[in-house]
This record gives sequence, C-alpha cells and structure tokens, in this order.
Amino acid sequence: MYDKLLEINNLHVNYKTADDVVYAVNGLNLSVRKGETLGLVGETGSGKTTVALSILKLLPEKIGFISNGRIWFESVDITKTSEKEMRRVRGEQISMIFQDPMTSLNPTIRVGEQIAENLLLHKKDMTKKQISDRVDEILRLVGLTKEKKNDFPHQLSGGMKQRVVIALALACEPKLLLADEPTTALDVTIQAQVLSMMHKLKEKLDTSMILITHDLGVVANNCDRVAIMYAGQIIEEGNIRDIFTAKHHHPYTLGLFGSIPDMSKKTRRLAPIDGMMPDPTNLPDGCHFWPRCTDRMDVCKMCEPNPCYKDTHMIKCHLYKDLYNERGKDYIVGKDE
Repeated sequence: MYDKLLEINNLHVNYKTADDVVYAVNGLNLSVRKGETLGLVGETGSGKTTVALSILKLLPEKIGFISNGRIWFESVDITKTSEKEMRRVRGEQISMIFQDPMTSLNPTIRVGEQIAENLLLHKKDMTKKQISDRVDEILRLVGLTKEKKNDFPHQLSGGMKQRVVIALALACEPKLLLADEPTTALDVTIQAQVLSMMHKLKEKLDTSMILITHDLGVVANNCDRVAIMYAGQIIEEGNIRDIFTAKHHHPYTLGLFGSIPDMSKKTRRLAPIDGMMPDPTNLPDGCHFWPRCTDRMDVCKMCEPNPCYKDTHMIKCHLYKDLYNERGKDYIVGKDE
C-alpha cells in the first residue's frame, strides 16, 4: 500500500450561473504521496486551478460546487469538513501559492506582518519574539534579507513578491503545497531561481507538492510524477520516465510535446494542437478530445474511454485498450481496497 497524503476520488466540480452550468472537473482521480511532487499539466481552461481550489474548499461561494466525489487528506474527507475546520487546515497543513503575486499580498500591510499573521493564527503557543524570529528565518530561506519585512508589497520587484508569497505559504511548514503556475509573471531567469528555491525548500521541509503548470520543461526538472489534464479529466498519468520516454502516449500529450521547440531540429513553425478546448457548458459526447484528435475513431464520438494501465503508466484512450490493461497491478487509483 502506498503512503498517500492526498487522494481524490471521482471528483466533479460545477460552476452554476444564471445562464449555464460549467462542468469544470469531470470524474477526476488523483493521488499524492508523502514527499512527492506531482506535476498537473494542461491548457488554460482544463480545470487545474479548480482542482486546487477544491482541495482547499475555496470555490466561489454560491457559484462553485463539488457535485460528486471525495477528497481525502490524511484519511480525513475534506468535502465533509466545516468551514471552521478548514480554517485550521489552510495555511498550516495545506498551503497554496497563487498564480499572480501582485494580487496575493495585501498592499496596505507590510510583508513581515502578513507572514506573522499566518503564524499568529496557527501557532498560538509561539511568543512575539519567536514569531519575529520565524519571520526573519523564513525570509532568509527564500533569499530575502530580514529588513525586507518592513517593506510594503509595492516596494518589491515581481521576483521578490513571489518569494514573499512562497514564504507566506511555507511559514507553518505545511504537509502539502499547491503551487498554481508560481512563475507565470516572472522573467525566465527569475523563474529558474524561484523553481530551484522551491525544490530545495520542499526537500528541506519534506513537503509534498502539486505543481500546476502548462510548461512540460518545468515538469521535467521539478516533478516525480505527472498528470495530464484535459476538459476536467486526467487523460494520462505516470512517472517522469513514463511521460517523457514511454513508447505510447495520449494524442493530446503528443500534441503538447509537439508545441515545444526542439533545439536539435530546424523548423519554420511549431506544431500546435488544432482547435480549441471544448465549451465546458456543452462538452462533447464520448471522449472529450475527439473533435481535435487526428486519430479519432467512430467509437471515440460515442463512448468515453476507460483508463488503461501498464505498470505506473495510465492512458485514457480507445487506442490502447488492447495494449494496456484495464487496471495495472502496480498502479492504484482511488481508495486502497
């Protein structure tokens, strides 16, 4: 049995508006082991951020709903916890680095006070001196001097803001870190520095992490396992070797690789995936990817494919129903039986 920290079973998340119902997550299964980094990859609109918000129960009030499924965190079903209980979980056991550091910090409060506020909420046994020392320590860990705690967010560069956001997320040494495209707003050089720092801090604090991104290059250098997401479902999953070197892949995964520049080949244009993400208010029948798939068959339009497994590699595609097994003996999805 795997030592799982987080386990998501058959998760369905909808956004209900006055006009339509947005089917953002549709039967998602996912697990994260202790000390593991999982890369959650997909185009904009695939439902990645919705999954992270569901784990923290931060879906928009009266609009976002978990319509089905369970989210287990250390044997506790988060979907059944109260708001009061979730306030104790957020920040202390599960933290999130949001996508835009510019809007993640309160512009009217000094950054040191914002980090201290998290400690005051969750570490009630700490004295003011201990909290002040901890703020200095966590700022040093993310590569900032302790003097920066007296600055307001507008006095910091984009890279510094992101480091403060990471310090805020890691202040209480959470067991699970949700990083939602944490380097999107940064230039390439700073991206590399921030990702390297996050990796070192994760190893130092023994924190598990879900790294949400659309960049397979970031995944290759920072993740242990990868889950490819499309239209609210995991359509391929495996370890780094499975995703980057295996013989067989989902057509969508192949499309993602085709969109990456290959420095060893001379070409005039990249090979983007034709078409657009499906309308989440009116998802196509059968496989959600078939309108964009060059390998589509008649069965793809009528029947949703079952996940097929080969050891640690999973592909949800009709192409592999004869090559892969219905359930791999070395791969477990859902609750341990």
